[in-house]
Amino acid sequence: MAHQCCGPGYESPQAAMTAERKQLLYTIALCTGTSIQEPDYLATIDSDPTSPTYSQVIHRLPMPYIGDELHHFGWNACSSCHDDTSKSRR
Repeated sequence: MAHQCCGPGYESPQAAMTAERKQLLYTIALCTGTSIQEPDYLATIDSDPTSPTYSQVIHRLPMPYIGDELHHFGWNACSSCHDDTSKSRR
């Protein structure tokens, strides 16, 4: 479904909800504040309901060091440049 947009990203969460469904999700997994002594990681999750690995973590990208906390990841990162046509949403 096409949407009117001045640049990459979405004007609001409501506008993002009308976009085509994603087949992969990226989220952070923090070990900070737990007894786990391993680096935090970026998790790739299969979000295609027709896939045999639907809703599973299909890849982990560990950070290089214990205590590397991932932050500023998600909605703000992809939509903060909504009105800036010089940006690319990748």
